[in-house]
Amino acid sequence: MNNEQIMFNPEENIKLVKLFYATLGKGDIPSVLNLLADDVEWEMPHPRDLVPFGGIWRGRDQVGQFFKVTHDCSEFKKVELREFIAQNDKVVVIGYTEVLVKSNNRLYGNDLVAIWTIDNQKIKKMKDYMDTAPAVLAFSNS
Repeated sequence: MNNEQIMFNPEENIKLVKLFYATLGKGDIPSVLNLLADDVEWEMPHPRDLVPFGGIWRGRDQVGQFFKVTHDCSEFKKVELREFIAQNDKVVVIGYTEVLVKSNNRLYGNDLVAIWTIDNQKIKKMKDYMDTAPAVLAFSNS
């Protein structure tokens, strides 16, 4: 096995992303953060002025803050991870979530596609793709 095959092991990359979701599901944020590269980039498509956990978060400290903000304002009621597709350093996750906004008790659902970049067996980047309208509407005061 050459170095390129070791660096880009799709099966191992999928295992890492699945481990991330399992660890997050247990609420073990310190262990979640240990799965991330020091210079991780976390991108949620929502505008942060409308959805508190939206925007780009950089580095483990900011991503830790992302999880705190997300926990403080919302509760995931359903997370369905339907497909994991891997090639080279990328893992694509296709799924569905239902989220409760704590401040107003509104529930919203969303199909999602998340693209994960893996580097040296650490999560280097996560970029979420979803329709932002349901979250923006659920977080609105009207």
